[in-house]
Parts: sequence; structure tokens; C-alpha cells
Amino acid sequence: MTFPGISRALDRSEHFRDVVAAAAVDADISVVDGLDAPLLSALVRRRRDSGKPPVLLAIAPTGRRVESLMPALRALLPEAAVLQFPAWETLPHERLSPSPETVGRRLETIARIASSPDSAPIVVVASVRAALQPLAAGLADVEPVRLRAGERGHDLALIVERLVELAYHRVDMVSRRGEFAVRGGILDVFPTVADHPYRVEFFGDEVDQIRTFSVADQRSLPGAVEAVDLLPGRELLLTADVRARARQLAGEFAGLQGMLEKMAEGIPAEGMESLTPALVPQMATLVDYLPAGSAVALVDPERSRTRARTLAETNREFLEAAWSAATAGANTPIDLGAGDFLTIAALREAVHERAGVWWTLSPFDSGAADAAAEGLLADDREDMLGDAPVRIPARSVPSFHGNVEGATAYVGDLVTAGWSVVVTASGAGLVERARDVLAEREIAAALVEDADAAPEPGRATLAVAQLERGFELEDARLAVLTESEFYGRTIGGDSRVVKKLAS
Repeated sequence: MTFPGISRALDRSEHFRDVVAAAAVDADISVVDGLDAPLLSALVRRRRDSGKPPVLLAIAPTGRRVESLMPALRALLPEAAVLQFPAWETLPHERLSPSPETVGRRLETIARIASSPDSAPIVVVASVRAALQPLAAGLADVEPVRLRAGERGHDLALIVERLVELAYHRVDMVSRRGEFAVRGGILDVFPTVADHPYRVEFFGDEVDQIRTFSVADQRSLPGAVEAVDLLPGRELLLTADVRARARQLAGEFAGLQGMLEKMAEGIPAEGMESLTPALVPQMATLVDYLPAGSAVALVDPERSRTRARTLAETNREFLEAAWSAATAGANTPIDLGAGDFLTIAALREAVHERAGVWWTLSPFDSGAADAAAEGLLADDREDMLGDAPVRIPARSVPSFHGNVEGATAYVGDLVTAGWSVVVTASGAGLVERARDVLAEREIAAALVEDADAAPEPGRATLAVAQLERGFELEDARLAVLTESEFYGRTIGGDSRVVKKLAS
């Protein structure tokens, strides 16, 4: 369920409105944990309403934070496409290839960005590791194989050839993502981002029907599928130019000859992605795949900077360990520096080169906002930050350590004082239980489904929504409690998500 009404309730706060207005340019925002997602939602709406690209890249320190931020953004900004850009399981200089599923999800996000209308709100959520890793340029230009039931003019032999070009592996029986098999006029293929493989039946040059099937017994599953898009299985495709470059490098680096000769023959090799900087003419950043003028928000910048430094050091160690021996004896070392993780400063520079804005959302208050308001911020520090320091004076909800009595008393006091109180949980049962607990104590409460309007004052509004943390903002007279505060439990995985098969 969705709850965009929380952002509308926050508009009652002058401090909140001031911060949203200040974020028209680069801004250093001090904001309590839990208010990140509501603020980001409001900022995307503001950009859309003001005619600016409503596209946001939200960068979190870790993949776990990404997983908790995404459902909150979906609940608060239901009109937007909230997409994840996952990191490779491997480091850029590690001689291992990322899984087809990870590659597929990354390319799917890039394709969604490229194909979306200019006015469509998009939020891409990525970890520091994913956001700082350079990519090959031109990934959005690779056309997938598109098959639609009833469509004519297909040549199965050409489709097979194209699947090989897109790094799909031909097998006798499909069991993993990125594999395909052909039996007569039947194509079995496991897309990189699908839950199940697809069986495409051809009648001459026509796609007769498309169905999913089970890996376990290879039997078709009920229900026909209208169409399927087959995205590449690797980010480094063995095009004619890449193969020619691999053939050239094979003669220069004897230690890499085995891998490079396979690639020169069009055969994918494990770990070949680590050679991407030496094989493609240009590398790009994730920001380069966003529309010009997009916004980038660095959530929890203190942890993000620490994470970025650790990643850079570890990746450099892998580069030295993995490639020094492989290139020994060559006249010059192989140059893979373009594949190093970017610094946060370099990513920010890339944002500005594309006329974008850069925000940091920190739970810590540096005092810069107060100093700037009093004219005390030193010129050298202002030049160093280059941002407008602003703050939302919200507070965290007190911790009740699982004491429901304490939580209900807290809610009751705020309701009596005329506040709007919101209680959310990830499951309907927990929300209904909260309603019953509040009703037993004669606290006005109402359960809503899709809450588009701002919650009413003097009442507790309950909804199913997976928010990160609660907060209270006095000048909005708004308090939000999640199940973590109300029940003293941490939000776990969403049980409604269908688990995917092994990659």
C-alpha cells in the first residue's frame, strides 16, 4: 500500500518547505533517520512540478540500506518508478564474472531510464559500491531480443545467433539464467531477470505462443505470456571491435593469452569483465546514464565516504595481486585504471558536468546551518562544501523497547494534543492489532489503505507501509511510528516477494 499523504503533512512545516526550496541547488541537509525517504519524495515532486527532470539517484552506504530505502520510497512516491541498480558480486579488478541476474537487473534499470518519458518520475537506488563503479559506455544502446506472441517475420537461426552475441549460453536443457536451448521449432530461454524460463514455440516465421516452464520437470506452467524481452547476459559483449582489441592484447601480454584468445574467437571467458577498460573505447559513470539535470542524493555521507575509501583500497589490492603476475614480461603494464572505483568527489563532478544537483542527507548536524544563518560560516569552509547547509529540526521517536503500553501512551498524548499520528507496519495483521490496542485505550484511530491525503489532526492513522524509521516534527505537528518503534521489532524481508530461482 502507499502513503503519499505523509509528504503532504510535512508541507505544514515551514522548516520542511524551506529545505525543499533550498534544494533547488546543491544542499547539505541535516535530517533525522526516518525522514530521508519522505524528504526525497517531496524533492522529486518539487522538481517535477517546477519543470526539472524528476529523476533522482539515491546513493546509500550499503546494499542493506538500499533494500530498506526502496520500499519506503515506493510507499511515499507511488507515481514514480523506484528502481534498484545493484552492485556486482565481484570487485572490478577481480578475475570473476558477475552473475547474469545481477547484470540483467543493472541493464534493465538502464533500459528503463532510457525509455521513460521526460516527465515520468524515476528514483534509482544504488549502494556506494554500485554507484562508484565505472561502466562501459553505450550499454543503453544494445537492443534486446524482443519476441511477441502472434508476431511474424522471425528467423529462429538469426535469433539463436543474436542470443549468442548477447552472451547467452547454449545448452541441451535450460536450468539457469542466461541459458537457452533449441529443439526443432521450440526455443527455451531463461532471461536474466525472470523468475522462470520461457518456452517460445515457432510456427514457421511466426511466434505461435510463449509460456513459462518449470526448471525442475521442464513442463510448461499455466497461462500464456504475451511478450518477452531478452536482455544481454554480460555487460561486456564480444563485438567485432572488442574481439579485435582482445586479439591485439593477446600478443602483448603472454600471461593473459589464454583468456584473450578465447575472447578473440568470440568465446566468453570467466572474469573477462575485469579487462573492460582495456577492451572498450570509453568508460562511463552511472550518472552518464541519467538524463541531464538529474539530482543525486548521498544518504548518510559519513558512512558512505568510509565505505568508498575501503572499496578503493581493496580493489587496488586485487588489481596488484591479480594482474602483476599476469602481465610480467610485457613492455608496458596493462592499463586498467579506468575501472577503478570513482571517488565521491569525482562522481559529484560528473553530476555537475551534466548540470545536475548534489544533495547530502546526514543524520548528524554539523552546526553549519546555524552558523550560516548567523553569518559565521567561514568563506574557506563554504567554498569547500559548495552547498547550502540546511536542517529539518525533527526528532527520533523514543524507543519503547517493545513496551506497547509506552508506545500507546505516547500516541495517546500526541493525539490529545491535536497532532497527526501515523502508525505503519509491513503486514495487515500488525496494523489491525495496533488499531485494536489503541481502541482498547479509547484512542481515536482509523485504518486506511491508500492514503493520498494528509493524515487528520487529533487522530491516529494506521496503514500498511514499509517505512524505515519513525520521527516527529513539531511545527508540522506530525509523528510517524513504524512497527520497529510501536512493537519493538525490526522490519524483515517482505514475505510477499516471490523468491527467485538460483542464478
